[in-house]
Amino acid sequence: MRQLSVKTLLAALLAASVAAAGAWAALPARAVATGGARVAAPPGTVRSSPLASPVRRLLLINGDQLMVRAGPGGRLEVGVRHAAARDALTALRFGGQALEIPTDALPYLGRGLSPSLFSLPALQKAESGGRLPVQVAYSGTRPAIPGLTITRSGSGRADGYLTAASARAFGAALARQFAAGHARGSYGAGLLGRGVSITLAGSPLVTPAARPSYRLHTLTVRATNLRGQPDSGDIVFLTNADDFHRFNGVQETLSVFYKGDARFSVPAGHYWALATFETQTRRSDALRMVVLPQFTVAGRHPTVQVSERSATSKVTFATPRPTVNLAETFQVDRGPNGTNSYAQSWVAGTTVWVSPTTRKPSVGPLQAYTSAVLGSPAKAAASYAYNLDYPGPTGIIPTQQFTASRASLAAVTERYYRDMPTRDGGWVAFGGTVAQLQLEGAPIIPIRMPSVQTQYFQAGRHLLWTLWTMTGADHQTGLDTDIYRWFSGGQAQAQNWNAFPLHPAAFTTLGGPSAAFPVQTSAPRIGNVLLLGLTPWSDNQFGHTGPGFGGNGPALVAGTYQVDQNGRRIASGSAVHGIPGIRLSPAPSVLKFTLTASRYSGFNPLSSGSSTTWTWHTVRDTRARVPRAWACGLALVHNTYRIVRQCAVQHLMTLSYQVQDMSMTGQTRPGPQAVEVTAGHIQLGGAAKVTGATARVSFNDGDSWYPARVTAQGGGRFRVTYSAPAGADVTLRVSASDAAGGSIGETIVRGYGVSR
Repeated sequence: MRQLSVKTLLAALLAASVAAAGAWAALPARAVATGGARVAAPPGTVRSSPLASPVRRLLLINGDQLMVRAGPGGRLEVGVRHAAARDALTALRFGGQALEIPTDALPYLGRGLSPSLFSLPALQKAESGGRLPVQVAYSGTRPAIPGLTITRSGSGRADGYLTAASARAFGAALARQFAAGHARGSYGAGLLGRGVSITLAGSPLVTPAARPSYRLHTLTVRATNLRGQPDSGDIVFLTNADDFHRFNGVQETLSVFYKGDARFSVPAGHYWALATFETQTRRSDALRMVVLPQFTVAGRHPTVQVSERSATSKVTFATPRPTVNLAETFQVDRGPNGTNSYAQSWVAGTTVWVSPTTRKPSVGPLQAYTSAVLGSPAKAAASYAYNLDYPGPTGIIPTQQFTASRASLAAVTERYYRDMPTRDGGWVAFGGTVAQLQLEGAPIIPIRMPSVQTQYFQAGRHLLWTLWTMTGADHQTGLDTDIYRWFSGGQAQAQNWNAFPLHPAAFTTLGGPSAAFPVQTSAPRIGNVLLLGLTPWSDNQFGHTGPGFGGNGPALVAGTYQVDQNGRRIASGSAVHGIPGIRLSPAPSVLKFTLTASRYSGFNPLSSGSSTTWTWHTVRDTRARVPRAWACGLALVHNTYRIVRQCAVQHLMTLSYQVQDMSMTGQTRPGPQAVEVTAGHIQLGGAAKVTGATARVSFNDGDSWYPARVTAQGGGRFRVTYSAPAGADVTLRVSASDAAGGSIGETIVRGYGVSR
């Protein structure tokens, strides 16, 4: 059963991610206007995070690597890069806890492997430099743990770490132990035997059990396998449907069947359970998932029954074109806003069966979702993929046969540009209902770049979709992201990813259904505090945001910012980790903002750097507010982040480029060149008429410049023409102005190339 998807992320990670990895600005409560009172923050206490790293890479103990990014509205997106071909992640989420756990680790959760090893906030806090720091407790002789480098040991404890490479060795040993333990129905010996326990560095080796204030009952969950015999080795998850706080510890909620029984100590009340039965062979795997939507614990020794045979509905997807299974996920949410839920993921080579239900629970809601990413066969003439999502009827689990008709799908032609051809490209699709997307994860699917692919998306205004692409999936670099979109059946679109030249871009939104996840505007003024966040190395497709300073992997990056007010510098510094909030004079004034960005890498020779300068008139406006689809930032009020919408969006201009006859490696032919340039403004940033544009070009990284002919096309569109020699890299310098006294000037170093 192995390879893929995660179906839950941590809302708790938002607090840790806001200042370092997301698309939002974190504001202290005193920095925003609340309840009609105007309050201001001193300079430096407000930090705009869009310029910081948009993605944080985290390592799991088995070598799986996660890409974690705070998305619009504070929700989290996680891309998963698996360490082994046969690999899976199980997501457990209940109450305030949410864990992403390699399935091989499930039997050892809280029984040798600490839950802290799978907690995203804990991992984000502990990991650095690509290392996963751990502590080991043992009795007797120090154990030899595959992949673990020991830095200190003694008195039954050892400190050490795993790297991406060495964690795969640990993961391989864990997989072998899981297979052996599942076969014999007992997981007690081997790698984690003899009292060995592993926890994340900085977390307690032993979590003290809370003393309950209510009477406990011994609940027995009795299971039979396909042969009708008592089951051993499979797993059951249990939680309280009345109040998850009464029963929500990892050690309490998960157990393994042994000789047909799994036992729990629980208070009286209503419960639900999900049991997973797994069969593995060399050629194929089978997973049967049995849901007990609700049962009551009242007596001293209650017993409930689960049967593997009740998983009678085989999960299937019928599509217009032949497909292979890249990722399929079945998710059950049992509680308001998914507060009690379980999700299980599986992939190609696994036959999955689910137990359908017809009776709605009487306590709390139940919602089931089945989703899939299906790809084109290896020998297909063209690359394509289907992104499907099917929410079940409220309260029941339906049969699991689904048909994706042409009329129910939208087709998007995705063109992936790459200046250095590679097999190491990747893409990730996130999608589903608003409820699903509050917490969401998905696999990273490898793809060659440059290439063209058709992505089919399930249509409907109740379904939202967004895509990531990576120009270097192995190093998880070159991350480009899209806004949330919804599609109509039969709709056809096209998108260009990483199309040169690359330069800073502001955040955008389509509004509509996607307003459920408000987007932070890139240039809000909150009272007298200015926030600035534009993302370098973005392409020219509406809705796309580039990797910024933090998404370039091993490349050396640098960047600076400077803000002048009425000709006097008021702020400057490094932009690599974000731009602090900037205190402005309350009087009307003219602002000038310059942002530089450079990266040095043989993997990305084109669009290696940019320098952009904006000028505009600003005035304090305490009555201005942004619409529902937007936000000015997040305010921390009473330990809770709240969306701030009272701000004035600044009138920053924008430029976008389309190089005619450019190949997907970013090259044109020598001789006459034409670039279509469109000047405008960031969304909500006004609509002043564009009054003119100028352009120059350089073929030696800016040492010398040549004029370019600029022809106005109307509506802020201009045609820039010039001649370029063979083998040159074209550095562009373009400027534009508007009728409100604003302007933008941009230099893009080695924006695109000219073939020899």
